[in-house]
Amino acid sequence: MTELDIRNAIIAAMSRTTTWASSTFIPEMFVDKFTRRADLVVAGNNKLIVFEIKSERDKLDRLDGQLKSYIRFFEQVTVVCAERHLEGVKANSLSEVGIWAIRKDGSIRKVRKAKSLDQCSTDSWLSFLPVDELRKLLKMHNMKLGRHRHDLLAAADNIPMKAIRKYVLDYLQRRDERIQERVGKKGQGQAATPPSIEEYLKTLAQRPMKAIPRTRPHSSKPSPSLSPA
Repeated sequence: MTELDIRNAIIAAMSRTTTWASSTFIPEMFVDKFTRRADLVVAGNNKLIVFEIKSERDKLDRLDGQLKSYIRFFEQVTVVCAERHLEGVKANSLSEVGIWAIRKDGSIRKVRKAKSLDQCSTDSWLSFLPVDELRKLLKMHNMKLGRHRHDLLAAADNIPMKAIRKYVLDYLQRRDERIQERVGKKGQGQAATPPSIEEYLKTLAQRPMKAIPRTRPHSSKPSPSLSPA
């Protein structure tokens, strides 16, 4: 199974439960200053959780660093892996990290339950918010607005973490609506529904890859003339 197949299997399995049915599923989300790309983030059930996917084709050489990042930004972390990776994932993950094994038929076996984490700092929560959402958060708390992101973050640091966490979870759960609204505005007022990540990746995979010819930098020096030997 590919990463896309596994991600869809996770979403399908969680959507069938009453606990996670109304959650927001966000694939391919960058975190930790764009140094990590989380395979699947789920905001729902008053929690923010992440899934790292390791398919048959993947290696485990980056898993340790990925999990160290995710533990700082999420409240639960789970690795979903092909069965051949199971022992390697166990050996390279902390006991707090959940482990699910995905079978070739797409069924999921829950090997270890993820434990709740409380390492998330104020900075970690605020990192999920774009500038306009930071401004909204500060206005809600009657705080002075700065011009730059670092000014906004400094001001928001004075807001209780409980309030920041609640706002971030709310933002992530309405994130898709926000994206569609912004896309619609760019479409000159016409309502536009962007393709899902899955649809985009499928379309991208079907496009033939074309090599881009390299061009030499422009030089003011005249080209040497060629003369017969």
